Amino acid sequence: MKVCIIGLGYIGFPTACVVTKAGYEVLGVDTNSDIIIKLKNGGLHIINEDGLADIAREAFNEGRLRVSDKPEPADVFIIAVPTPFRQNFYRQENSLAGNDVVAEKVAATSVKDRFRGNDLPYTADLSYVERATRDLATYLSKGNLVILESTVPPGTTVNLVQTVLEEETGLVCGHDFFLAHAPERVLPGNILHELIYNDRVIGGVDSESGERAVAFYKSFVKGDVVKTDATTAELVKLMENTFRDVNIALANEFALIAEKLGVDIFHAISLANRHPRVNILKPGPGVGGHCLAVDPYFIVQVVPETARLISLAREINSTMPYHVMRLFEGIATRCAQKGKPVKKVALLGASYKANVGDERESPAIKVAHLLSEKGYPVVIHDPYIEIYNSLSLDDVVRRADVLILLTDHDIYRAQLEPHKVFNLMRQPVVLDTRGFFGQEWDAMGFEMIRLGVGKRSC
Repeated sequence: MKVCIIGLGYIGFPTACVVTKAGYEVLGVDTNSDIIIKLKNGGLHIINEDGLADIAREAFNEGRLRVSDKPEPADVFIIAVPTPFRQNFYRQENSLAGNDVVAEKVAATSVKDRFRGNDLPYTADLSYVERATRDLATYLSKGNLVILESTVPPGTTVNLVQTVLEEETGLVCGHDFFLAHAPERVLPGNILHELIYNDRVIGGVDSESGERAVAFYKSFVKGDVVKTDATTAELVKLMENTFRDVNIALANEFALIAEKLGVDIFHAISLANRHPRVNILKPGPGVGGHCLAVDPYFIVQVVPETARLISLAREINSTMPYHVMRLFEGIATRCAQKGKPVKKVALLGASYKANVGDERESPAIKVAHLLSEKGYPVVIHDPYIEIYNSLSLDDVVRRADVLILLTDHDIYRAQLEPHKVFNLMRQPVVLDTRGFFGQEWDAMGFEMIRLGVGKRSC
């Protein structure tokens, strides 16, 4: 069987390699010419994924994996293109009245209109999905299976993909061709393992589509493969990421409260988590990644009048970089009052989470932009992202007035020694947004400002 995978990003390319190893002939398609050229020349556009280079090299060398900028006829088509958040429609609503207006506007539109990028405040950009669907429609034949893996708002598989395929081809879904949604659920840095061993939820547009998609995934997935309907599968993926986003928002709100009460939120969380049925997450400078920072909006897009808690959680997490900026401005004011204005800010971490090289939607990048907009010279270090590791860690810290820890990479714990950093910095001031630095930094004489840690007034 031949499989055509459209989209060779963080999900599409590793999936192409895994499917190839399972014995299929695979064509990987992407409109990004740089990716295609790099892959054809033996390069790799995704790094920090254990085993990916080896499995890709084997697949290319054996001729079972090819790449191109356009699809070809196949038995199975997989759509794994991006579904970014439509930033130009983003509005922070700080009042219930504002949210009500948004809800009324969206509620007045038809369901299908919500998947066409109409002028709504919270929308997924489904243009990549629609383009990929139209591109493959040219090559769709009777008996083919089409699988949408991209994370999408509930209803997209039926209202967008099925509609476009039937309109473009004249074929009937469930009779002439088969369609399912199979959302990915992998962790960057461990993608290959999780593609194979994680359970998969497969949502068919109809029963036969579901059965065929389940059979396909069982050919290379060792975890459980569970069948449901397409819209349920779409919602399940969004629920998984929204669950974490809401719980992080709770931790971040606790952190803001702790600052006002003069409490150390990290100590308080460690005590609260001693309860056998409590597991509060750690607060931080915000939420990033292509999933957690985006997917909850896809639920809000479809049912804004109902998704009130989800909307509020998104608002809390998306404003945390601004809170970090407020903490920094307090530091900058004190430095200026001492006659030592801030001339260099060293930012540690650009990735959205520890020990991975992924800056998509990273709150660290947002903080860097906010600082730059205010005119502060910023130097960024991240060991996992090439553009941010040209300078050594020492060079980034040297002569800095403020050190801001934004991503808690393990390498920082191993390499940052308080005495050395103290002597390198122009002013020994540290803003810790992750509860990363221990009391030995205070003992060394640093001015330590920690997100979520308030100063007691008595």
